[in-house]
Amino acid sequence: MSYTSEMNPNPSRLHERSTWVALAVSLFVMVMSVSVPVESTAEPLEYHAFAALDVQANFSWINGRMGFEQEIGGIGTLNDFRNDLGLPQENRTLQINLAVRPLEHHVLRMYGRIPEYYTGETIATRELRTRLVSLNPPTPHIYPAGTEIKSELRTAMFGFGYDLDLLVGPRWYGGLNGDLKYLDLQVRMGSATSSLEDTITLDELIPCLGAHVQTRWPFLADRIFAAPTAGGFARMAYGITPNFLNYVDCSMGLTCSLRPSYCAAIEAKVGYEHESVFHNQEIGSGRTVELKRDGIFVSLDAIF
Repeated sequence: MSYTSEMNPNPSRLHERSTWVALAVSLFVMVMSVSVPVESTAEPLEYHAFAALDVQANFSWINGRMGFEQEIGGIGTLNDFRNDLGLPQENRTLQINLAVRPLEHHVLRMYGRIPEYYTGETIATRELRTRLVSLNPPTPHIYPAGTEIKSELRTAMFGFGYDLDLLVGPRWYGGLNGDLKYLDLQVRMGSATSSLEDTITLDELIPCLGAHVQTRWPFLADRIFAAPTAGGFARMAYGITPNFLNYVDCSMGLTCSLRPSYCAAIEAKVGYEHESVFHNQEIGSGRTVELKRDGIFVSLDAIF
């Protein structure tokens, strides 16, 4: 990579993959929404649960970069989480989701991810440059090749959401959704043998819009259990502040549920999720952080 390209990352190129994933999920949502027949005009609450609580385990891979002084003519490098900072690529975390349907076509959601903390250590294979130090003359932080780099990554996410189910049938529903996500992200890099240290902290409340769809189809009914169901789901959310923060979250997968007689239903889900964050903090000093997460998740839901 040339010095010029490192100085001026292209957000559209960085997020080309996220855009294609978002388009694929959008197409999947639309196809599933229009492919199911309208079987009845009964009220949605006659078919769909009033509340659901689930625990979700995420198994994903993190990639990203951080950089200082990235404005035109700046002196900083973009530092890769794995190659330059030594952070682990694989990660695991838990997420708790709660959903309530107080009215027929309206769903309120609350969710949160268990805070994550990762450490890394590596030997720099190239010279890393970060911010300017307030000296006379101004001096950049320089980590020469061969420097022992130590790093930390902390992240957490909490949010509230609202779903407007425009289309509702006996075993399916779909519509639009809005989210207000709080994202806490901190990346730190430093030298193990000197006082050099650089930190980027991101605390943002991200408004998002998106779409969703889910189907449940019965099979193998017997005397002990009500009809088990199997189906699919898709959901996407896109941040509406693209001028300084690009955010995309897409997921899709399969479901299988079982309702023992006179008990709450139990539903299992397995799916794929893609999450992407690109933030250009303080445009004047060019502080940039990018985080991408791809992986699978499994969840167990209690549906009331």
